[in-house]
Amino acid sequence: MRLRGQSPVLWRSEGSSQVGSEPGLALVVDGLDGPAQRFLDRLPVEEADAGPGWVRLAARWAGLALEDAEHLVADLESSGALTRSETPRTADERYWDLLCEEPRARSRSLTEAVVGLIGSGDLALEVACLLEEAGVGSVLAHDPPLAAWLEEHRPGLAVRAPAATVPDLVVTLEAHVIDPVRARALAQAGAPQLPVTIRAASVRVGPVLGPGAPVCHVCLDLAERDADPAWPAVATQLRMTPAPPTERLLLHQSAALASRAVLDALLGEPWWGRSIEISGRDAVGLEREWDPHPECLCSSGLEVADS
Repeated sequence: MRLRGQSPVLWRSEGSSQVGSEPGLALVVDGLDGPAQRFLDRLPVEEADAGPGWVRLAARWAGLALEDAEHLVADLESSGALTRSETPRTADERYWDLLCEEPRARSRSLTEAVVGLIGSGDLALEVACLLEEAGVGSVLAHDPPLAAWLEEHRPGLAVRAPAATVPDLVVTLEAHVIDPVRARALAQAGAPQLPVTIRAASVRVGPVLGPGAPVCHVCLDLAERDADPAWPAVATQLRMTPAPPTERLLLHQSAALASRAVLDALLGEPWWGRSIEISGRDAVGLEREWDPHPECLCSSGLEVADS
């Protein structure tokens, strides 16, 4: 047993302490007498600190009855301040120890994950490197030069898989618009898709498309058409328009945002119907919710042929 996230125990006032430092995450414990408040100061920060009989020893040091100490420990465990989960090993696991029940299990899930990456250039390289740093075990780059670079410079990252492998998620980096042919092919293959769309002044990450998603690429196009009746003609031309230049800082932000979206998807919190657009003018980003389009047959379970 140990304090979750190596949280400090802080004195607030006589009879009141808190476990943790950040408002909104810290647990405030009120109604303590002197011995109980002193006992909190002896809570184990690391699992190694919780040796046999630590509750009894800490209670004796604080002058607290053993029964009261055991009740206090039980309350702290039920509130999540104390945990019996595996001790984090890495900085990322120590961070996530505050935010999830099993940070080691989270790491194992990422290690076992397979992510496809379609795209080339600096943005693709940075996304691949960030995913590797975040603990993703396999990144299958579609671009041969990128795959070769990763194989040479990221030896701990798996860049090959059997031909029949269906990635847990495919990240597509595309200029201006989502490629409808590719989106349809990925959906038919059963591969969820995270589109990253590089536009003239902004980058849009999401929403996740494919199996289980409430919206498909046709829904997005129909929504764009509703906003601009000329969108189908414009989109057709944009598919043949060269990729625009991207500011370096925006590229870094986009790679980080896309990588975060990938981790969310791999860990069971995909950006269903959600996208975020960032630009040099709006670094915080514009979040948008997408609904199934009433004219799209995806909501009825029927497949739609691309025009």
